[in-house]
Formats: sequence, C-alpha cells, structure tokens
Amino acid sequence: MNRKPLWLLLILFSSIVQSTALAGPSLPSAYVKAENMFEAGKYTDALLLYQQALANRTGKVAAGDIQSRIGDCYFRLQDYGNARNAYRIALQQQKLSQRPPTQYWIGFCTFLLGKDQEAITEFLKIPELYPSSGMWVGTAYYWAGRAGERMGKKELAEEYYRKAGGKGKSSHEQFALKKADEVKKGK
Repeated sequence: MNRKPLWLLLILFSSIVQSTALAGPSLPSAYVKAENMFEAGKYTDALLLYQQALANRTGKVAAGDIQSRIGDCYFRLQDYGNARNAYRIALQQQKLSQRPPTQYWIGFCTFLLGKDQEAITEFLKIPELYPSSGMWVGTAYYWAGRAGERMGKKELAEEYYRKAGGKGKSSHEQFALKKADEVKKGK
C-alpha cells in the first residue's frame, strides 16, 4: 500500500494550520513572499525567502515557525537530511504545544533516510514527551512499527502497531491492529 497520500495529507494539514495561525497584518514581506512561493510549489524560491525572513526577523513571525517552514521546503525538495536538521532547530525554538508535529517530522525524515533504529528513537519521543498530543502519539507508534518491521524486528513492530491501534475505534487504529496481526502471522 502506498504511504505517500498519508504523509502528503499530513504536510498539507500542517501547512494549513501553520498558515492559519500566522495569518494577520504586518507580516514581513519576505515571509509573505515565501508563503506564496511555497503554496505555488516553488520550494527552492520559498526556501531562500524563508532564510531571508529568518535572517531579518522582526519578531512578527516566531523563529521556530520560520525554521519549521524551512524544514517543510527541504522536505518537499526530498532533501531529508537538511529537513531533519531544520526541524531539529525549529523544535528548540517552539512552544511546547507546537513540538509534537515537529518531532514527528524529525522521525519521519530519519525513517526516509533509512536510519530505522534512530527513527524509532525519534518517534518514541512523542509518546514519552508529549503523551497528550492526540493523533501524533498513534502516528508515531505506527511509524516506529514500520521502522521495526523494516529492520526485521517483528515482535517490536507488532508491539508498536498494537500501541498505534489503541482500542481500534477509528479506521486508522483498525489498520494498525491489522498490521500487528499480519506481522504476528509472519505476512
């Protein structure tokens, strides 16, 4: 099953939430131009403008928000190493409430770089540090399961899928529980 729609949906959701949260008068022109370039799919241009906005920041936009958008640009450019680095910097500059999705992207970039054990460590920071962050906890467990499965650690993968599955109420939870059963059966 192709996982691109899931992470593309998460990026879109993250972009909308961030754009909505930052909408308002008097935003720096470099930042506004960067947002427009990003929305137009011109990620290299947006990246340069976000970097300019960060360098000339006036306080209208938080440094962590700009750094996160820099990470988003690198991610869209499939430069997962630089995206991960940008998200790590953003994480240090963000409010606690903004950190769970950023931590998720650090884990996901690490997963995409093929560093499965490190990805598991990054994903598991979400339930450890942000246990009440809603969907981010289940999503983190799911991808920790994927990394464990890719490493051939079937029991570990099953455990994480079961944690992602919770009580099996939502379709996402049911899917994770199905993955746990498949791993257990050796499929």
